[in-house]
Amino acid sequence: MTTDTDQPPSAFSGGAMAPVSIADAAERHIRTLLFSGKLVAGQELRDTVIAAELGIARPTARTAVQRLVSEGLLVREPGHSARVRTVTAEDIEDLHSIRGFIESEAVRRIITEGREIGAVTEALQHFREAGDTWEAGPDADVAFHSAVVDAAGSPRLSRMFAAIAAEMRLMVALLRGRYTSLSELLEEHTSLLGALESKELAFALGVWSEHIEDARAFLMDAIESGAEGTTA
Repeated sequence: MTTDTDQPPSAFSGGAMAPVSIADAAERHIRTLLFSGKLVAGQELRDTVIAAELGIARPTARTAVQRLVSEGLLVREPGHSARVRTVTAEDIEDLHSIRGFIESEAVRRIITEGREIGAVTEALQHFREAGDTWEAGPDADVAFHSAVVDAAGSPRLSRMFAAIAAEMRLMVALLRGRYTSLSELLEEHTSLLGALESKELAFALGVWSEHIEDARAFLMDAIESGAEGTTA
């Protein structure tokens, strides 16, 4: 007869789950402000102000801000406070050009090599579960496209996409004026998945190209009309 002392250690042993840290919560709060458009391009984010407004220690506020700087959502020059990143016309053109290359190659490989797209379907479901507030859009959108690129089975393509993911989130946040709701953006991504499932390469590439070009054109129009002051 075995006793409690004879039992192997539980997979759940080793302590309780760690709660979300204050720095994590602060980072999430600032990210929500960014993606909701409540922070504008070039706006200064002083550690002391953030600490006072959120009721947290200044080092904690600085940690949260630095994480967003590292991700590319904020910029900080030596000796200065962080600022909300400004998106330029050159940024838009370059990012969408690179996106087009990476994602079209991913789509080509998925269809011609008959690769599994279960993770893409799962990413779309997570998108659907994100709700209908635009703040959830950037992460859900990029997660979907990341799943597509990963499904291609190329570590190099995945690394290239990861390198532009933060900028993509900024661009998606700026698209909130293009769609009436996040549900409309979800429907567009449902069509992208349908194009993959069709296994018709020319059709899928056309749908993907139209999706990326539509985003590029809208953002360029926004820049030219002087809306570049609005950021994610």
